[in-house]
Amino acid sequence: MSGLLSGSNVAAKPSRILFFPLGWVLAHTVRCIEIANVLRQRGHEVFFAGDDPNHPSSRLGLVQDAGFPLLYAREPNLPDIWSRFQRLGWKASFWDMVHLRYWAPLSKIVESQLQAIEKVKPDLVVGDATVSASTAAYIAGVPCAGVMNGYAARLLTPPTPTYYAAKGLDRYLLSGIRRRLYQKYQRPDQNAFDMLYNMPMISPDLPGLYSLPKRFRDYHMVGPISPDLAAPLPDWFDELQDGTPNVYITMGSTGLLEHFLCSTYPTLGALPYRFMVTTGGQVSEEVMNAAPSNFRFTRYAPGSQLLAHARAMLYHGGNGSMYHQSLAAGVPMLALPAHYEQRLNAQIGVRQKFGLQMSVRRINPNKLVRQLERLMHEPVFRQSAQRFSSAVQNANGAANAANVLESVMGG
Repeated sequence: MSGLLSGSNVAAKPSRILFFPLGWVLAHTVRCIEIANVLRQRGHEVFFAGDDPNHPSSRLGLVQDAGFPLLYAREPNLPDIWSRFQRLGWKASFWDMVHLRYWAPLSKIVESQLQAIEKVKPDLVVGDATVSASTAAYIAGVPCAGVMNGYAARLLTPPTPTYYAAKGLDRYLLSGIRRRLYQKYQRPDQNAFDMLYNMPMISPDLPGLYSLPKRFRDYHMVGPISPDLAAPLPDWFDELQDGTPNVYITMGSTGLLEHFLCSTYPTLGALPYRFMVTTGGQVSEEVMNAAPSNFRFTRYAPGSQLLAHARAMLYHGGNGSMYHQSLAAGVPMLALPAHYEQRLNAQIGVRQKFGLQMSVRRINPNKLVRQLERLMHEPVFRQSAQRFSSAVQNANGAANAANVLESVMGG
């Protein structure tokens, strides 16, 4: 693995790479763009494929802004199931998992991905949280690599309950769909779990922070990949140096931000702190207009510059927010995860003592304040965050990931 991360290009000639990110989620889209930028600088042709970039929930406009060709490929209707999850919680998720045809028609998704592969004729397919990309690549006879955080890979590793749930879903539903596709395209049957465990996987995490799952045979922990968005500073930025303690609030694109704000306004509004909120378009004008006077809002902002003036961060447990925002600035954090993967990531902060964690659905505002006060006044949290700061700042995750992909293409 160390040879792959040395910075030398393994691929001898320019190649064509096709990315299939989960275009509804900011983190999964942005980190693919960062890897693609490195590959493009090295002379490779890079393409993306995903759903409608003009949809209000899509993040694929960032792909176009970065100058990459974007082809259509159908994606699961994540905005629909996310809306139900926000309203109904895990009950909705269980229903959705056994009714995939309504929001994730696998055959149609794979067929559209095959069309994109046929148009691009890539040397390598890369999927990020796009589980069907490996199936499409296998049918097309193209090598495939994936991007998945190592802690998330534990969900597909025994003895976790999610592994057995996934195995059951695959046995009784997904394998039959794939088998019909394999027969249609005259490809030998392939076990999806064997394919997953053997394909090259990139983990955009800090080496040594936790151990990688052992069942995956070709996993590479390359370092964080999640830069600041190219966004202007908010018009209230100059206020941040007036001596008022600042707390940064961000929930990425998959947090329960509006619910959190409505539940905590009365309590947080009474504190002698300023709360800086990047909404990511998740908060209505009505909710923002109802905010206490110590709240400041902007849709996007360079988080690193806000955190340079922050005493703590409240966030959804997202990987990018943890690394390139809070840890890079040496700022302790309180995670308010909305789903299980975010909880897994948040637990890293709890174990390493640079963060705390609590429920966002059943938020207790008084407990929230106590946790926030601990982060701001107990030195161990800031000291622990600062311990990882230089490692995150110096990580070269996108270049290391590009090295891994070039090694795959170089054979």
